[in-house]
Amino acid sequence: MKNILLILMLFFTGCSIKTALKQDPLYEKTLTYTQRGQIINSLETKALIDAVYLNPLFKDKFKNPTFLIGVYNDFDNTLNNEEFNLTLNGQTPVKITQNIPSFILYKKFPFYNEWMNYYIVEFNETQKPYILEYKSKHWGEVKFTF
Repeated sequence: MKNILLILMLFFTGCSIKTALKQDPLYEKTLTYTQRGQIINSLETKALIDAVYLNPLFKDKFKNPTFLIGVYNDFDNTLNNEEFNLTLNGQTPVKITQNIPSFILYKKFPFYNEWMNYYIVEFNETQKPYILEYKSKHWGEVKFTF
């Protein structure tokens, strides 16, 4: 009986391993255009930010540089407030919305976190490389280069 149980366990484990190793091209491509950072002060995390550069993932959907930004901060857990701000090459966003289009399956993206608030953030066209900066007045900053 133990042998049959062992064989069944190996069979089902083997099937789940194959499923887990199945490649997901969108996930892999999204991982390429995703960066994560945190602002730390005195060994305490003050803010977490995830940035996904959407233009290469969804060609012809966005005209200007557009990002999916996930943010969790120690202030009021919003993207722009009196403590934190976001810029791209020194420019402020032209549009920030929490209305994320249905074709962006962001809950399947790498680093998705239920505690974060997610935004679509659009900037005016600027020169590359894109330097996305999330800065706190008091605790520092994090920079991503795309």
